[in-house]
This record gives sequence, structure tokens and C-alpha cells, in this order.
Amino acid sequence: DCSPTTREVGQGLLANYEGSAAQMVRSCGGSAAELVRVVITTFPGFRDVTHFNGKEVAFYKRAQIFVGDVWGALKGKGLGEFHDVGEITMFADYRVPQILEARGVLRYSEALKSTILSKTEIPAGAEEEVELRAWTVQAVERLKAVLAADHSIDRMSIQVDWFLWEEGERKAIEGELPPHHRTRTT
Repeated sequence: DCSPTTREVGQGLLANYEGSAAQMVRSCGGSAAELVRVVITTFPGFRDVTHFNGKEVAFYKRAQIFVGDVWGALKGKGLGEFHDVGEITMFADYRVPQILEARGVLRYSEALKSTILSKTEIPAGAEEEVELRAWTVQAVERLKAVLAADHSIDRMSIQVDWFLWEEGERKAIEGELPPHHRTRTT
């Protein structure tokens, strides 16, 4: 049995790109930003958008992960060559804020920390969830800037994300991290 997302991707590719993900990627002319736009347009389940203080906030986590995976798997060559891949932000999920909080980069309020430690689900779109995701994106951007300015290390946001994700995975497996926040999002 196919999941609804798998079905949506298959139907979207068949309807628009003769069933070919490669054709979809090619249609974007080497633009990572355009590929994100195409993915969220073709596959509505990838349109990771919420509202905060009356404004629409877009994270596009899964669409950006797709672009990052294509770029990374193909080492930025061929179908994975994107002239603007540096425009992609980190992928606002659960593991990166977990490691950033453990390292003192993010500080949670006592109420949020209590919610996370009790493994209570934070509803998608709740103020705490949107703020946590947005501050994580900002923290990665600031880390990227510090790496460049203070250490002459030039990395893209997705590379910083991958490093933090991998560290978080290692530390979680080793039991060295507190619980991560629980939210069902796209």
C-alpha cells in the first residue's frame, strides 16, 4: 500500500513530467530555488507553510531536503548542479534544534523545556513550534556567518545543517541528548 505522499509524488510526476523526477529537475534550469518552487507546486504535501502573528511563514522543509539530497548525492554535478544552491536554508526539523539547545546555541524557556522533556506533542503551527523552527533557521545562518568571519570556513546553510544533524544523530544514539520536540509537520 502506498502512502498518500508517495501516491501524490507519483501522480504529480506522471501528470507533469512523464513520470520522471529527472525531467522535473531538468525543467528548473539548474536553479535550486526554482526546484523548491516546482516541488511545492507539484506536490501540495510538500508545501510546509504556517501562519504566525497574521503572516504566512514558509519553511519548505521536505522540498529543500529533496533539493539538498539531489545536490549532495550527485556532488553538485549533472542534475545536481544548482547555481543558487546557497539560497537554500537549513531544513527546519527536530534534530538540529535539539543539538543547538544541547550546545547552548538556543535556549528554551522553562515552559518549552518542560514540554519537550515530557515528550508532549507541540501542535504544528503552534507559536512555540513556529518560533523554534524559525530560530533554528536563524541560528544556522548566524553559525554560518561566524564560521566565515571568524574561522574563514565558507559553508552553505545545508552543509551546516548536515553537520549538525549528523552530530545530533550520533549524540542521540549514544544517549547524550535530552529528548527533541515532538511535532507532526510536513
